[in-house]
Amino acid sequence: MPRTSVFERSVEVAAPAGEMWRFHLDTRNAPLISPAKATFIAIEGDFPVRVGGVVRLTVRQPPVPFAQHWRIRIADIVENRLVVDVAERSPFAAWRHEHRFEDLGEGRARMTDHVEYRLPFGPLGRLADRLMVRRRLAAMFAERHARTRAHFEGRGAA
Repeated sequence: MPRTSVFERSVEVAAPAGEMWRFHLDTRNAPLISPAKATFIAIEGDFPVRVGGVVRLTVRQPPVPFAQHWRIRIADIVENRLVVDVAERSPFAAWRHEHRFEDLGEGRARMTDHVEYRLPFGPLGRLADRLMVRRRLAAMFAERHARTRAHFEGRGAA
C-alpha cells in the first residue's frame, strides 16, 4: 500500500464553531481565506455542499505556473463539527481534507485542518514532499488560518 503523508494545523478563532462550519459548506468562500496569491478561476458545484456532492475548482497558485483543476467529493458532514472532502482529481495522487470545528465556549472555536495526502511518482514524490511540498502546505495553511481569523474577527483579509 502506498505511503500517505499527514499534515495537521489548528487555529483558535473568536467565532462560534457553527458559524465557521456553515462558512465552509460554501466552497465559493474559499477565495476569502486562501493565500492572497491564489487566483480562483472557477468554483462550480451545489452550495451549501452535501455528502456525495461534487465541487470543481480551477485555481492558479504560485509557484505553479499553470491552473490546477480539482474535482472534490464531499465524503462526510457532521453538523457544526466536520466537513470532509476527498479529491477525485487533483495534482495529488491522493488527498483527503478534514475541516474540524471544536466549540471552545464564550464564542470561540478551534478549527483544525487535517490532511492526508500522497504525491504521484512514488519515491520521487516522497522526496519532493520532504524537500518542498510539506513546507508549501505549512505556509499555505498558516496564511489560510491567519486570513480565517481575520475574516471572522472582523478585520477582513490578512
